[in-house]
Amino acid sequence: MDHKIKTKLPLLICLIICFIGYAVAQVNAETPIADYIFETIEVPGVDFLEVAASNDFGDYAGNTRNIDGTKTIGFTLIDGVFKTYDFPGSLNTYFYALDNAGKAAGHYKGQDELYHGVIMENGELTQYDFPGAAQTLIYGISDETGALSGNVVDEAGVSRAFSGELSFMFPGAVATYGDFVNAAGAVVGSYRDADGIPHGFIRHPDGSFTTIDLPEMPNLEFLFVNTITDAGVIGFRAKAANDILRSYILLPSGILHEVRLPGSVITVVRNVNQDGSIIGYYDTTDGRRYGFIGSPNTQPNGEDYGRTFSMHLSKGLNMLSVPLKPTVHMTARSLAVKTGATVVIALNAANQRFIGWTPSAPDNGFPIEGAKGYIVNLPRARDVVFTGVGWTNQAAPTSTPIAMPRETWAFVVSGQLAGKQKFDGYQITVQNLRKNTIMTAQVRNNYFAAATADLSYRSVVEAGDKIEITVTDTSGNVVSEKFNFTVNATHLENAVMNVKLDGIGSPKRSQLLQNYPNPFNPETWIPYHLAEAGVVSLSIYDAAGKLVRTFSLGHKPAGFYQNRENAVYWDGRNALGETVASGVYFYQLTTPTFHQTKRMIILK
Repeated sequence: MDHKIKTKLPLLICLIICFIGYAVAQVNAETPIADYIFETIEVPGVDFLEVAASNDFGDYAGNTRNIDGTKTIGFTLIDGVFKTYDFPGSLNTYFYALDNAGKAAGHYKGQDELYHGVIMENGELTQYDFPGAAQTLIYGISDETGALSGNVVDEAGVSRAFSGELSFMFPGAVATYGDFVNAAGAVVGSYRDADGIPHGFIRHPDGSFTTIDLPEMPNLEFLFVNTITDAGVIGFRAKAANDILRSYILLPSGILHEVRLPGSVITVVRNVNQDGSIIGYYDTTDGRRYGFIGSPNTQPNGEDYGRTFSMHLSKGLNMLSVPLKPTVHMTARSLAVKTGATVVIALNAANQRFIGWTPSAPDNGFPIEGAKGYIVNLPRARDVVFTGVGWTNQAAPTSTPIAMPRETWAFVVSGQLAGKQKFDGYQITVQNLRKNTIMTAQVRNNYFAAATADLSYRSVVEAGDKIEITVTDTSGNVVSEKFNFTVNATHLENAVMNVKLDGIGSPKRSQLLQNYPNPFNPETWIPYHLAEAGVVSLSIYDAAGKLVRTFSLGHKPAGFYQNRENAVYWDGRNALGETVASGVYFYQLTTPTFHQTKRMIILK
């Protein structure tokens, strides 16, 4: 047996990884032992490390013991930093899920012996109870949608599986337990039939079910299906009477492999990654529990795991093409989840304009296609594994990302329009006052993302740049004050400035604006803002103070009156229809609570 030790020194702890190569005889003629190279995850000073979840970036979550060993508490191991979590007042706290954003989830057991869901985000624990459930047990988080999955128990004590807002029972089952949902929406879990016999299941996105059984293992005490990849690879564990707990990998081809780490008492597979690697935990003969990573000793083939492609992405901006067509249709959101990107930018071929998407968007964004380039910004360098099949009827995409300069050559300004009103279809105009460049975006679900990029990789924005934003409605009318923001170093690092625009349609104060054009001949438009509704009139006087013309505008609601469609129009004529002479004129806006005068010039 070969042993190799690698040591990683983060801020707080040392993560020790031991590589073990092995070859083990089959359990029986029907169930071979899968051939993996295992890495043992050990946190110094921790004898109980039950790794139950991982994300695409090599981070882990699971369960450990408190200092005096009296209770189970959750942990995360993110960027090599080990942290523990104990829900206040709980008997035990368990973590079973971890997403790419570092959010963990599981459940806790309260003093009343009931279970409640628990979510850890940004270091804070919050309780989650499925609507109408007496108990909630969370086992999964979808990176695609953020949906939780697991099982719930009603007041009568009946267990049902849930995923997102959906709860369900396996047909004819007396109890159903959910665990994990993949990107396609396939849910895996377990159920007990009317005779109390345990089975595994897949609930497909169309609502149909497939049962998972182990005919060669009678007298099962339990069978728990824990995970399913986008390619349909399943991980589960089972125990028969008078036997040890055993873990299995079931391939889409129907081939079944047992997973057993050499020298372990039990081996539990909790997750199968897209590249065929597995994570979980094992017990040793001295009573200790450790996490593990298992990598296939031979390269997984397309029939078993789907094709894989590993890509290194640098910190900052990267240009890439998706090398394989994923099993499930990929969007800007799923590409951001897979890479950990703060922004995703694409080029709209129809109008040759850049379109952006950020994780705060209310939707999944634009589709990701083959043979097209996308810009992503990463807060740290990462290796990303893509899985799928070859793109068809398209030119082969560039698989390797392009090395980029450190300048911010792509940037997104995104945000929300505050208020109950729906502003869909409104247009956002973003101007960099230093560079005098403009980018635009349409509002959808009160969200916008205006993007720009320089494909020669020259800087498009710098710290200290002043950004001016205006909003126009679907008729092209200005409906906001000018919003002003300043670019800082954090914006540059993330390649995005997130802002909030409030007061849309409601000026902060009434004001009379400068007419345009000015000087003019013979016509001009006079814009104004009303902070409150009222009767409005506009009067024009010559340089001697003589009234030339009055426009009685009637009762006007609060708003922005500055486009040619709703500003006051003057054709340079007096009340009698006569053309006035060149010179200086004054115009005055009057409401019951406001009046203001400005100067304009006619040149003929």
